[in-house]
Amino acid sequence: MADADRAPDPRRAQSAREFIAALQALKDWSRLTYRELAARADAVGDILPRSTIANMLGRTTLPREELVAAFVRACGAGPAELTVWLAVRKDLATRAAEPGAGPLAEAAADATSVEPLEHGSPAPPTVPTASRTPEASPRRSRTRMPSAVLALTAAVAATATVLVWRASDDGGGEGDGLGRKGGSAAVSSDGPAPAPAPVPGKYRIRAVHSSLCLSERPQDKIAWVYQAPCEEVFPSFSLKRLDDGLWRIATLHPEHGLGCSGIMGQSKAEGAWLGDDYCESRGAGEEFRLEAVDRPTKGFRLRPAHTGQCLGLPDGTTRRWAHVVQLPCRSGAPGQVFRFDPVGSGAKEEPSGPKEEFSGAKEEPSGAKG
Repeated sequence: MADADRAPDPRRAQSAREFIAALQALKDWSRLTYRELAARADAVGDILPRSTIANMLGRTTLPREELVAAFVRACGAGPAELTVWLAVRKDLATRAAEPGAGPLAEAAADATSVEPLEHGSPAPPTVPTASRTPEASPRRSRTRMPSAVLALTAAVAATATVLVWRASDDGGGEGDGLGRKGGSAAVSSDGPAPAPAPVPGKYRIRAVHSSLCLSERPQDKIAWVYQAPCEEVFPSFSLKRLDDGLWRIATLHPEHGLGCSGIMGQSKAEGAWLGDDYCESRGAGEEFRLEAVDRPTKGFRLRPAHTGQCLGLPDGTTRRWAHVVQLPCRSGAPGQVFRFDPVGSGAKEEPSGPKEEFSGAKEEPSGAKG
């Protein structure tokens, strides 16, 4: 395919200004007017007024995620390209939020900033989601990404110092003994871990500090993974053993079929979200090491193989429908320890590992409304 036939690639953008320039280049590539873009977006249920497009392209700060998604779709980019655009935007937002980010700092408020809305347009959702293009991707974010997408990490993380994973305070990282071959679960240097290693099978994956379980939200149009009441878990989750002591978190969606949980875009960013997509679409971003720990409570840490960080809930939040993200592993930190509740044939089963009271949570009880 000639270069002129390819949509512009945003992965070279290293600032909000350069990202906006890439969006302008995408519009130029589409050869569509503001009116035509707005009409294409409206046809698939997106909200993209002409004035909003003009305001977005005239800004120097990052636009909202759902606005980027609607614009990229309207320009004619496919689902795989959309995944790249959203991953680059999130990485830039993460960099901007770090102290001392310089000119990018004004973009740190991107999660709460609001683009001008025309009269009659609904307010943006609390949790950013991207809209669906039915003819392009009936599987929400589950579209198989080409190998170029799997190279996103190297292209983006090489320019972002905050995206390089930091070794944890208890020796976390690839050099902490977790790379031993043949083991089903590593043992943390925190001390002995009496919780038995899981076996492959179906589980509810429970965050011990909140007693909530990993789940998608059915109405979301991108399959992010949250902590949610365990009785509302969707879809079903299971553990599958891989080589070299690695595991895969597999999902079985009633509409989209088999999938895997992983760090979207194989991002190395601290705070990158966990989501579900087709298996093998994110390389090592969907491979995990299970590390048995006994503090702050007994259970397992789930460590993405491509970073060595830990899945967790920011600041140990117990809020329902909080995003599961990757964070630097911290010894004794709440929100980074999980248990596996076996799912049998209709019978309730006890969680793997003994049940105990967790005293580290500092927010509302898990039963409180989020």
